[in-house]
Amino acid sequence: MWDKLKEQLNILKLEKKKLFLITNSDKFLSKDEFLDTIASALQGGVDILMLREKIIPDNVIVELGHKIRTLCDEYGTTFIINDRADIAHIVEADGVHLGENDISIPDAREVLGHNAIIGKTVTNPDDVIQAVNDGADYVIIVNNDSIDFEMIKWIYENIDIPTFVTGAIGLDDTAELVARGVQKIAITEPIMYAKSPEHAARGFFKALAVARVREGRMARGQTF
Repeated sequence: MWDKLKEQLNILKLEKKKLFLITNSDKFLSKDEFLDTIASALQGGVDILMLREKIIPDNVIVELGHKIRTLCDEYGTTFIINDRADIAHIVEADGVHLGENDISIPDAREVLGHNAIIGKTVTNPDDVIQAVNDGADYVIIVNNDSIDFEMIKWIYENIDIPTFVTGAIGLDDTAELVARGVQKIAITEPIMYAKSPEHAARGFFKALAVARVREGRMARGQTF
């Protein structure tokens, strides 16, 4: 019972989180430049940060993870490691995000415990149902070509779990997305590669807020 309660508390922690930043260090020339970018983004108000680095060695991920853990503590940001529950445990991240070919959610719980936040990538309703049944605390919907608003509507109507949308989302898209029902977004390049990540993050929050006001004026059931 207590384990389930802890998982429910994780979901509640995420309810107010709106802006999820997923890192990509490919275009950075140094670790310091990468970390400075993250610090700037956190200063801009990023709610959740995922360290997602596919091609750098484990020891470098651990090194960066410890430093990002400190930054996230400073700004009160939730810190997630992509794929690797073992590294999430080592750097004391808040949790792990799992893709299609990663370990299972129950196995990640064995490593990290029931206090950890565990997310899952999904692409269709069956994925969402499976993730919920396995005990995911949140999901990220991957949209490679276009946003599937019907799927998002179905999730919001049938699944009580924080749901982030990712894909080709720019600042100009955000107001329309939220007006059509999207409540949470996960992005990389528009913030990571912005001239001022702080300014970019604040811009997304402003767009989310303006769109949310507009959405609040609409009758329930007419957001899509």
